[in-house]
Order: sequence, then structure tokens, then C-alpha cells
Amino acid sequence: MESRWLVVANPISGQGRAMHHRHEIEAVLRRHAIDFDFVISERPGHATELVAQAVAGGCRRVLAIGGDGTVNECANGIFRQQAAPTAEVTLGVMPIGTGNDWARTHGVPKDYAGVAALMASGTSRLQDVGVATFADGGVRHFINVAGLGFDAHVVEALPDRTLGPLAYLVGLAKGLLGYRAVSLGLTFADRRINARAFVLFFAIGRYCGSGMNVAPLAEVDDGRFDIILIQDLSRWEVLKSLRRLFDGTLLTHPKVLALREAEGAVEAATTQPVEADGELIGHAPVRFSILPRALRVLAPK
Repeated sequence: MESRWLVVANPISGQGRAMHHRHEIEAVLRRHAIDFDFVISERPGHATELVAQAVAGGCRRVLAIGGDGTVNECANGIFRQQAAPTAEVTLGVMPIGTGNDWARTHGVPKDYAGVAALMASGTSRLQDVGVATFADGGVRHFINVAGLGFDAHVVEALPDRTLGPLAYLVGLAKGLLGYRAVSLGLTFADRRINARAFVLFFAIGRYCGSGMNVAPLAEVDDGRFDIILIQDLSRWEVLKSLRRLFDGTLLTHPKVLALREAEGAVEAATTQPVEADGELIGHAPVRFSILPRALRVLAPK
């Protein structure tokens, strides 16, 4: 059972590619001598339940077929169960979703055969995991990037995700028309920052929003978040600086503050949504903390 993979497919990711290509995916896995059980996520949160049950039953290898949201649900399933240490469960992805930003950080192949070869090789590494804790006691784990401000505003108003990666750019363009900077209070172990924020990221990985390089210096196993605060920007400043979100030069902008912390709390003057790994997970106030090297992930050397 420990060597058998649970393959969890999101039927709506990537314009339905998981189901359209199911037979092809299964054939590729068999050609690489992968033992697996193929299951389908039927509703939001279902992948979390499927993974938690499988790991409790002895499974130690999980492959998400989908995007960042599917990976997030599978990761939360690993952390929901109590049967095995989370670092002993390997999580991988066959990236066919809208953003695929977690896969981009790790350099996971985009083709089915490449992922199957990676599974057969067993190459993996440990990475940090973020924990978002809310005032109502709710807890959500994340493995890539959490955000407040414009980032969460775009996710909340995201158009039809069947548009693929274009969805984020469409949402960004529309969001600029009605967005106003938010007043946030950030509390860390040795400092407090009050700011009018365009967007705030707590990053483990480097990318979000379908390729935006928001934390170009982030390392997934250093035990700290790369916290990126982009202060209030006019629409013209946003448009003029847009390339910086993709070319790795974001940290050189005069209105960007970068910190590294293992935890921090965020308060907002008004109700503000919080997103993580491309999915809405709650509203501020929220405390972010990190679990160092808490999850084993399938990734090239």
C-alpha cells in the first residue's frame, strides 16, 4: 500500500483535461510501472477527504491532477489525518490547472510522461508548509502563496476559470477599475507595521497568479515566509510596473517592502478576504505561521 499512488483528478481543472485525457494519463502511468488508484474529486473539499482517508488507510504517495487549488486540497488532506507523519507522505502534481504556480517553483514537468518518469524515479524533497489561523478557530494549510489585498480581490471576482491562464489577466484588468488600497496592520515578533497596502503576500514559493514572480528570492525549505508588501499604488503605477511582477525585479520597486519571518498576524480595518494557493480560505484577521520542512514533495533534483 505504501508504494501505491493515490491519483486524485479534478474534473474541471484545465478545461476538463483530467477527464478528457484520463485514458492517456493512465496508460502513461502504466508504461512507467506505476501502481495507482485513480479517484475523482466531485466537489470542493472532496479531494481533502479522499486523501485523508487514503493516508489513514496506509497510502503514502499522492498525485494531484489539476492546478494549485487541487494541490492545496490534497495537502490539507495529508495534514488532516493522524495516521502518519506528514513528512512521510509524498505529494506530487500533474499540472493541468489554471495557474500551476507551485509546479513552476519546483520545475515539475508539464507533460504526462515527464511526471510519470519523476514518479518512477521517486525524486523528492522536503518543503515548508504555511498555516493560516482565523479568529473563528478555522485553520487552513497552504504550500505556495497566501495573499490579501488586490490578490484576494482578483481571486474573489475571478471570471470563468475555463479561460485558463488568461483568467488571471482578465481578472486583474477588471479588478483595477474598482479596487482601493486597504489599511492593514502587520504584527511580527519584534515589530509592527501599519500600511495602506495594494497587496500583501506570505510566500513559500516564488510564483502566483499564473506566473507572477512575486517572491523571487523565496526558498521553499528555509523555515520562513518571504513577506512582500506592495504599498498603495495608483492605477498608472500598477500598469507601469506590471512587468516587474513577471520578470523577477519586483523587489527593486520603491514601494515594495520585503521581510522574512516565520510567523505574523494581519488585521484589516474592513472585512478583507484571504486567498491561499489561488483559493479563498477566509477573512482577516488571520495569523500565518510556518511548519519547517513538514511535507515531502515530488520534485526534480
